[in-house]
This record gives sequence, C-alpha cells and structure tokens, in this order.
Amino acid sequence: MIPATLKAFMEGDLGNAIIATTPGGIEAQEARGQKDFVASEVLPKKMCHGCTREKLEKMGIVFGEDVDDLFVKCQLPSGWKKEPTEHSMWSKLIDEKGRERAMIFYKAAFYDERAHISLSKRFSPHKMPEDRYKTDCKDRQAGNWYGIVLDGGKEIYITDPIKAPSFKQTEELYEEASAWLDERYPDWKNELAYWD
Repeated sequence: MIPATLKAFMEGDLGNAIIATTPGGIEAQEARGQKDFVASEVLPKKMCHGCTREKLEKMGIVFGEDVDDLFVKCQLPSGWKKEPTEHSMWSKLIDEKGRERAMIFYKAAFYDERAHISLSKRFSPHKMPEDRYKTDCKDRQAGNWYGIVLDGGKEIYITDPIKAPSFKQTEELYEEASAWLDERYPDWKNELAYWD
C-alpha cells in the first residue's frame, strides 16, 4: 500500500483512498485541480521569489477574502487570465497582450496540496544549448552553446557560440547576455519594469 493510500484510509477518506489506488488516479486529480483552478477567481496566498501582494496590486490585481489556507479571492485586470501549461501543476498568469506575468504552482493531490505564485520578468538572460533543450540530446554539452536574452519568451539577442564549453564558459555566456540587458534595460531585474 502506498503512503497516500494509507493516509487516506487512516483518515477514513474512502474517496481519496480509491483515487490513490486507481492507476493514474492521483494524476487525474491533479489535472482536474489545475482545470478548476484556472477557471476560478483565486490566486495562491503563498508568494515566492520576491513576489508580494503589493507588487500584484501594482499590476492591477484586486484581492478579496481568503478562500482557505491556500487561496485568496481576486479580480484580475481586464483581459488577464490564468492559462494551464502542459504540466498539471503549473499555470501561467497572462496579461491582456498575451504575455506571461507570473507562474503559478498548484499541486492538487489530496495528500500534499499546496500552491504558490512567483512573478515573471519581461526580460531574462540564459545560457542555452543549440537545441534549446527541445530534444532528448545526450551529447548536448559537446555542441554549441549561446548566451541569449528572451523578451517574454521571444529571443531578442544571441551571443557568438562556444563549442563544448566548460561550466565557467557557460557562466560567461550568461554574464554576456546579462551585460547586454544591463546596457539596454538597466532595470530588467524588476518584475514590474518595461511592461508598458
């Protein structure tokens, strides 16, 4: 008997015990939780990585009453929405221009339910292999790597490549991309900057 099943049985929760013993039951519960969350008018109460209620309010989000230990009622700005990702535990907060403004984690499994939100920056530097992590490439480190800058997920700057870089060289690619951003968008680390 797996721990989730045991927990449900010990608490007299027959419904969740059945979910836990059904193949794919917990995954289905998490997917249903994501669907319900995206359709709701709530956001997580827990905020991570520098996200604060004050910052969310500056973005135009209006908070209401607490729903439970995890969620608080909210009204999003006009045209904003929550959108599921391919992973049942992650959703995005999208603004009226279709840009990701925050990432939201919600694990809807009965035995470990939790949620949090973190803000997204408009610009972000990265060190990136040539395949952009889109293939199952075991020899990725032997190929070309770049420093890149993304604007809401769209590539706007790329460094010259380095073939089979050392760890130090990949860090230098990241630093080069960061320096490019520092020169053009000096406040890029501020999650509220450059959206309008």
